[in-house]
Amino acid sequence: MGMPALRRDSHVDATPRPRLRVVKPGMRFAAAPTSKKQSPSRAHAAARDAFRFFGIIVAAVALLGIGRVWLSVQAAEASIDSTTLRREIKQERYVGDMLEIQQSALATPSRIQAIAGTTMGMAPACTVSYLDMRDSDTPSEAEVPAEIAAVSPSSGLLARAMDVAAGEAQVLLVGDVGLVSSQ
Repeated sequence: MGMPALRRDSHVDATPRPRLRVVKPGMRFAAAPTSKKQSPSRAHAAARDAFRFFGIIVAAVALLGIGRVWLSVQAAEASIDSTTLRREIKQERYVGDMLEIQQSALATPSRIQAIAGTTMGMAPACTVSYLDMRDSDTPSEAEVPAEIAAVSPSSGLLARAMDVAAGEAQVLLVGDVGLVSSQ
């Protein structure tokens, strides 16, 4: 028996096989650079630059969005405050108008005359005398009416009593409102 015949062709391609190597687990495998591709360090740098650019764009858009929301919140708060202030102003004007009406009702001459006549026993004046105090601090004898000049040195006491009575009359006439002017 003979051996099997082996065919030996001389026209077989003699392309070299790629070099094989053992890769351990956890070890990064880098493909051999070719002329069409960039080197791994350049590819990684380009990817990092693109990622940084994308991150900056995302951060800028996020900041603009946060700024717009903040401005919207500020505008809403200002609108609420302005509505509250308008309501308070309207209410205070109403209260001022009511006080003005009450003051004018309390200051009517007929009411003052009625209160003065009943509580203090006052009556309308028979004669009226006026003192002109514009030109000098102390009036001369010619300017002082005869009734006042005839009063004794105790006129200071009388003047104080009249001031107290006038003050009490104002308190009775005006009541809790006081002498308030709305202007």
